Amino acid sequence: MARLKKALNGRDSHILTLRILIGILTVALLYCIAGWKAAPEHIKIDIPPDLRSGSTRGIQERHPFNIYAFGYYIFQQMNNWPVEGIADYKKQIDRLSCYITPRFKGELERDYQQRLKRHELNRTRALQEMPERPYNDKRVYVESEDSWVAFYDVNVKETFRSEIVKDIFIRYPVRVVRWDVDPECNLWGLALDGFYRNPKRLEGSQQENENVQDTSGEVARR
Repeated sequence: MARLKKALNGRDSHILTLRILIGILTVALLYCIAGWKAAPEHIKIDIPPDLRSGSTRGIQERHPFNIYAFGYYIFQQMNNWPVEGIADYKKQIDRLSCYITPRFKGELERDYQQRLKRHELNRTRALQEMPERPYNDKRVYVESEDSWVAFYDVNVKETFRSEIVKDIFIRYPVRVVRWDVDPECNLWGLALDGFYRNPKRLEGSQQENENVQDTSGEVARR
């Protein structure tokens, strides 16, 4: 009789242990489900262009090359007036509004009005990177975790009635900021925020010898 009672107590103790274990596993499962549901649906990971030596990237960490490439693509589109600047410049400002901050959009709209008054928009315009001045590490200045400055040495060419009226080389220091406000409109999560300092015309020997970032103290926001 004592042996039977001991066996029944052991069985009950084992059942209680299993119930506690099932309860713990249930709580852990619910916690995992809640964490899975709270995880972001889209994760941005920047992949550097050269993976020969491998790369370790954190979530939301931006590689300088991708900052440079984004800024150049948007800025080039902004300066692409294939028919006439009067219509094309305004159209580009509106079309690319998801990729520029409201402050920079206001600057561009004022620039449009000033150019319109000076009769500088009745022409085509094209902007392209100088072939001998591609991306390198010095062309992206890290201002903070959420802002960068990309330096573009480009050739700006404008034509009027098939005649070239402007063919110059300019350095544009463009400020790029984290702008993850509307993923439906802007999957990059970045935006142009204007010029870090005034654009500088490159002439003669400057095209070959000019340093991208002269001195850190010289860099000042426009």
